[in-house]
Amino acid sequence: MCSKDKNKENFHAMEKAEKELGKENKNNLEENLEEKENSSQSSQETVSSLEELKKKASEYDALWDKYLRVCADFENSRKRWEREKQEIIKFSNFKLIRDLIPIIDELEQAIKIAKKDTSLDKICEGIEITYKKLLGILGSYGVKPIKAEGEKFDPHLHEIVGQKVVEDTQEHTIVEEIQKGYFLEDKVLRTSKVIVGVKKKEASDKTKEDSGR
Repeated sequence: MCSKDKNKENFHAMEKAEKELGKENKNNLEENLEEKENSSQSSQETVSSLEELKKKASEYDALWDKYLRVCADFENSRKRWEREKQEIIKFSNFKLIRDLIPIIDELEQAIKIAKKDTSLDKICEGIEITYKKLLGILGSYGVKPIKAEGEKFDPHLHEIVGQKVVEDTQEHTIVEEIQKGYFLEDKVLRTSKVIVGVKKKEASDKTKEDSGR
């Protein structure tokens, strides 16, 4: 009996040991699985964090580009406003100055007439002084005469009111200025009225054309 009891006891002990070992292995396996799950979750979180950082970086770059464009647009607008302001200042007296030009014309005519009569020398001198003062004042506002006599005809600056037969070398050259033209800064206030040199054939063709109208 003792031997049987002993064997039975050993069997139970072994069975118990196997159960405990199995339980321990199961616990170890569960722990390993849990660790792997945690590790996998941690890796996923890391990947997710990196993707989030990339997204934030992309958003930042887009905002920075937008900021730079806004700054560039503002600077361009500021420069345009400044140019427009300068244009307004420069040409604010355009109409007034243009209205004064005919007075200069009349003074020039008065000087020409007075110079033909020596008895009017004093009057002529006074008119010339007034004329020069007026030109000086207008000059301080950026008004300057357009070059005409001796210059090549320019339709943007000159208006032809007559023709004169000349040598070939003087063709299309202004031989006489009838009325002065003026600039206000770089803008034409009024074109010059001029007589232009033409070759004899061109002049005769022009005469026939005028007579046929």
